[in-house]
Amino acid sequence: MMKYSLNTNKGIWHVSFYVVNSQGKRKQKQLSTGIKAFDTKGRQVNKRKADERAQEIVTRYDGIIDNEFSNWTLDKCAEYCLELNKTKLSPTTYTDYLSALKCHIKPYFQNKKPIKDLKPKDIEAFCSYKLDEGKSPKTVHKLLSLIGPAFRYAEKNDFIIKNPMNVVDKPTKLRSETSYYNAEQLNTLAKAAKGSYIETPIVLAMILGLRRSEIIGITWDNVDFENKMLHIRQSVVVGDSSILPKDTFKVIGNTQGKKKRELILKYFLKTASSERSFHMNDALYRYMKNLKSKQEVMLRETEAYRDFVCVNDVGMLITPDVITAQFRKLLDRNGLPHIKFHALRHSCISLLANNTAFSMKQIQDYAGHGDFLTTFNVYSHADNSAKKTEMDYITSCFDNLFDDNNNS
Repeated sequence: MMKYSLNTNKGIWHVSFYVVNSQGKRKQKQLSTGIKAFDTKGRQVNKRKADERAQEIVTRYDGIIDNEFSNWTLDKCAEYCLELNKTKLSPTTYTDYLSALKCHIKPYFQNKKPIKDLKPKDIEAFCSYKLDEGKSPKTVHKLLSLIGPAFRYAEKNDFIIKNPMNVVDKPTKLRSETSYYNAEQLNTLAKAAKGSYIETPIVLAMILGLRRSEIIGITWDNVDFENKMLHIRQSVVVGDSSILPKDTFKVIGNTQGKKKRELILKYFLKTASSERSFHMNDALYRYMKNLKSKQEVMLRETEAYRDFVCVNDVGMLITPDVITAQFRKLLDRNGLPHIKFHALRHSCISLLANNTAFSMKQIQDYAGHGDFLTTFNVYSHADNSAKKTEMDYITSCFDNLFDDNNNS
């Protein structure tokens, strides 16, 4: 243990010791033990108790490099680590994390304890505060995933001895049923979408189970009419292109509105398995042919998006935010249950999963999942008719099990 000494300051026992800063120089620290040093008559008291507390404090600092980072509050540390690791994130995730920092992490942790003094109970108090605000356990877990790198960085660089996140009691995630449409609802939606602003994105989401970014990223050179193939090779996202590796993207425009953000064409997808190809059946082939013919003769305000499949009537790219907003309005106008646009992908894959003609491996390839368990756990929803078929088979294996003559 490091050497230390006890002294009094303003009637409180303090412990003094030396630490080494990041330049290798010794630096004295004097910290309060919080224990009274004198009684009402001015006599010195509680020295043994103060010494025990001093040992706890010194042990916590033993071996730690006194770096500026360790004196930062958690919000500042989290922001630093986010910038440090931003090239490992997608532009969308990076933007979401920045928003979470501004709205949740910074208001709670700024001007409070430095990261070196935070304990598990402080993080648990933050979790409870967010739950009391009405945030879901899932949201709280996402916030913890944002502050976790700050503690890992501090532990790795010896700014703290123990990572409090290792023993934090995190809120239990509630298992919720993912909303999706059945075949009947999809048919209703298909009719409602006919001629709408986002007809094409809806059609491609329902038939191919594509992600929103994949749909917007389809260009006409990805559609091979000769061989009836449609290739998914790139995506369009909104965010900050500076975090992406060089030569892996192209900025193709900006979103409209108060906050203009970049429209980024990424030459890679979410995972390697996301890059896939579909053999177009006659129905999809005809749809894409007709769409191509219409776009070739329409009047365009710009030629910037001539290569893209998902454009509006004047040739402007249909952006992610527009799809989300227009989809919500379409559901309202037609009295359909509210689901996220991404749930159309879930609906498509669920229809396949409920059909015993397709193996989970086939469905995994169709969905573009890298992990078989993702397909199995998330996208397999057995409907009641399937359960009845299974029950019919099981009961058929037992002779006269439910024969009335055997019930006495």
